[in-house]
Amino acid sequence: MDTMDYKTETLVDVAYKAIKKDITQRVLVPGQKIIIREMYERYGISETPIKQALNRLISEGLVENTPRRGVNVRKVKLEEIEELIDIRLMFETRYIEKAIENFNRDEKIRQKFIENLSEHKRLIENVSNVNEYFKNYSLDQEFHQLFMKCSGNNRLLQIYNNLGTHAYAYYVYGRQPRESMIEGVREHEAIYRALAAGDQAELRRCIELHIMNAKKNIYEMFQKDQNS
Repeated sequence: MDTMDYKTETLVDVAYKAIKKDITQRVLVPGQKIIIREMYERYGISETPIKQALNRLISEGLVENTPRRGVNVRKVKLEEIEELIDIRLMFETRYIEKAIENFNRDEKIRQKFIENLSEHKRLIENVSNVNEYFKNYSLDQEFHQLFMKCSGNNRLLQIYNNLGTHAYAYYVYGRQPRESMIEGVREHEAIYRALAAGDQAELRRCIELHIMNAKKNIYEMFQKDQNS
């Protein structure tokens, strides 16, 4: 396991990142049973932090706990991802008018959008390892959460955050071309410009294009898996 800073992170954080990294790099493959004892031997972390880390991963949809089978790396089905992305599209286009209104009167959220885009553009040009891929996916998720926050509907934001639509990203690590990731950030910029311009039609078009492109990229990667 890579050297990690135990002074600034809890053991739960360390275990969480280590297990997620092993899922991402396919040390732990979809459907594989997770044995706590083996996690202890691999990471040198006691049972309680590992269990707590697994609970976090269960809530994110990367791991599942099923009766008589125990804890397993969750298998992701294309149909499930397609359905979740369709729900995302419905959520993100439902409150377009309200999102524009709240965006343009909230200076703090506008600044957060700018910081997110700036950091994402800087990162995406040089992403080269698993930790940077994690950061890339985190920034992508943050952008969409900021957009949903503009809806002003806190309950909707909570449901949206629990959909787990970004969980698939950890299963497709390393297979998405850099060009696709760069294009995704450009699509974020287009969404931001439409928000700033207050153009409802253009904002809807940009959101639909962005989410449909994400769906297309995922479909292509799943097809490659089936053909390999």
